[in-house]
Amino acid sequence: MPRLRASLTIGAHFVVDVFSFVPIALMPMLAFLLDIAPEQKALLFGIGAFASGAVQPVVAWVSDKLDTRALGTLGMIVAVLAIGHLGMAQNFTQLMVLYAIGVAGVGAYHPPAAAAVGALAGKHRARWIALFFLFGMIGGIVGNKFTPAFVETLGRAPDGSIDLRNGLMDLRLTIPVGLAVAGVLAWAVHGVGKRENGRPPVDTHWEPHERRLRWRAVILLYFSNMIRFGVNMSLIYLFTEWAVEQTLISNGASVLTEELSAESSRLNGNLQAAMQVGMGGGGIVLGFILAARFEKLVFFVLPVLGSLAILAITLADDVAPGLVVPAAALGSVLSGLGFGAVIPVSISLAQRMLPHRVSLASGLMLGGAWCFSFVGPLVVETAQNGLAGKRSAPGWLLEWGEGLPAWLGRPLMDGMGLDAGFVVAAGALFLAGLITLGLPRELMHETHRD
Repeated sequence: MPRLRASLTIGAHFVVDVFSFVPIALMPMLAFLLDIAPEQKALLFGIGAFASGAVQPVVAWVSDKLDTRALGTLGMIVAVLAIGHLGMAQNFTQLMVLYAIGVAGVGAYHPPAAAAVGALAGKHRARWIALFFLFGMIGGIVGNKFTPAFVETLGRAPDGSIDLRNGLMDLRLTIPVGLAVAGVLAWAVHGVGKRENGRPPVDTHWEPHERRLRWRAVILLYFSNMIRFGVNMSLIYLFTEWAVEQTLISNGASVLTEELSAESSRLNGNLQAAMQVGMGGGGIVLGFILAARFEKLVFFVLPVLGSLAILAITLADDVAPGLVVPAAALGSVLSGLGFGAVIPVSISLAQRMLPHRVSLASGLMLGGAWCFSFVGPLVVETAQNGLAGKRSAPGWLLEWGEGLPAWLGRPLMDGMGLDAGFVVAAGALFLAGLITLGLPRELMHETHRD
């Protein structure tokens, strides 16, 4: 029952990504309760990205080597247990450990699951991978949109006051649901392997020139995805900060309270969900309608459009001050389209380039690229706030910054504000598009026909 198994695996992706975005949506609440500084938030997002990404190539290699998908199910179980207990964190270190373990479990799920869907889909690989990607994005939307409301509702006392700690502790109510879905996933994917599915072995007797072209394509896709994921993590951090800043401005306040932190989490969740809409909506459309002759063009054009949308967010205050929040939401959708819509296309293309190593191809395009996205939040946070006053900045780096010419050293030390972070993210996304201009067009057409 290949289509049923593929559908259940895709459904599990929805649940996994609901859990993966729970800590992101709740970050303003968590930062308020645990007194987390901006640079610690950037570090937290960075460590999470590295943990999620670094585990994926390892899991992919082991899955291919042992011809098993069981590590994906194990990863989902770990994710559900760790993220479901986030409310138990009493300080930044405990939160960091729980978050890193949870997102590592999320990362471990993805390569075996994506490979299983690709193997089960056969000739319709691109469409089913796009569906796999879409349901992950929908899960992200649900996690971002409803988690703050879930926590706020359960933390609301009869007298109308709010106790965020109690609401966060009730995240444990989601654990049984997640474990039940992991059981369904185990049935769906554990029999899907190269040897069990009866397919003939892949012919890899390529000419040296073709072999080099295939690996060059995978390497270019890898670096482009690495930058795109870095932009993704950068925007996750930037929208979190933007939501807090906008909440303070709209309420005429200078510091957060429990009520305002809950409000900023709702706004942050909406912006993060909007980003998922752009990623998922664009991904499913491309998966179903994109012709081979336009693949290379789309890899370049969408990141360029996304970079322009990110830049537009910085102009909203001046151009349309009364529509700042809707403008940010629209920019979030378009930025998600710019960096995320081509991700499923890159997975499908990498699997076509390395048909004998589909888990490895999936792992490289997902986790292998994702693990370096931790640089994104750290870079844009430095552009925003600078190095001065950072508790985590090494002394030699501060001395180096102070020794630079004033026109360069002062912005580096003191920061240039939140808009600077958005500008850096936009420039990085434009670079991701430029890299893909080196993809081998003819080989992309040929493998698409295969």
